[in-house]
Amino acid sequence: MAMSLSDLAYEVPIIERSVYAERYTSIPFDATDPRRNEPLVRLETVGVAYEAHHARTDGRNWPYLGPVPGARKDVWLRKTVAGMLAKVDQRLKPFGVGLIVWDGYRTLACQQGMWDFFYREAVRATPEGTPAVWRAQALRHAVDPGDFNEDNPATWPTHATGAAVDLSLRDLDCGTYCDLGGRFEDINDIAATDYFERKLAAGAIADDDTRLRYRRLLHWAMSSEGFENDPFTFWHFDWGSQLYVKMTRALRANPAKAAWYGYIAPP
Repeated sequence: MAMSLSDLAYEVPIIERSVYAERYTSIPFDATDPRRNEPLVRLETVGVAYEAHHARTDGRNWPYLGPVPGARKDVWLRKTVAGMLAKVDQRLKPFGVGLIVWDGYRTLACQQGMWDFFYREAVRATPEGTPAVWRAQALRHAVDPGDFNEDNPATWPTHATGAAVDLSLRDLDCGTYCDLGGRFEDINDIAATDYFERKLAAGAIADDDTRLRYRRLLHWAMSSEGFENDPFTFWHFDWGSQLYVKMTRALRANPAKAAWYGYIAPP
């Protein structure tokens, strides 16, 4: 019998936005760390379920509603990161749920495809705007890879390191995706990981709200294996990247000093 969500007493921390306002690309990268050369592996080699969101052709990958140029149908991650996800998946099984991964390693071509999409959307939504306005709007949703330089850590999108993952939960009995109260890649207030914790604190929801409990469950399981969450988005976690170091600096007593996973070429 699966454990009940009520058996888990763990709250997602409420984090003030100013705590993580720094851009992660300013975080140093340790080029001498031997882990920098760790290979990418296919996610299926560790038995974790995935659905490559950006490569879907059935029109069900909002907001693109079709494949993003440069997207791959497979999902790759650094070998250690993939192994950590497998442990998370096992940790979740007593609760009757498992992981469903939407995105891992992302090629620069896919990052460019995403950027082009959101820039076009900004132009469409604000035709009277300026390039600066459109760029600011697009940056709310995607990283611009236009200045990418594989020798410059300040230009590396975190998904290009193979150490970032976007994921959610699925019901192991019926295979349906669990409702965490937000839509993947829909960047708004609801996407913030602590959104329902704030609602609970304000008395707007009850503590048995399943959206709250599923977010707690995912955050607990990932954090227990060492991942750090991007508090802007409940679905995004890192380990060993610049974004990971940024969050340990903001939240941990003994933060990592530098990232050990940097840009890696496509497999």
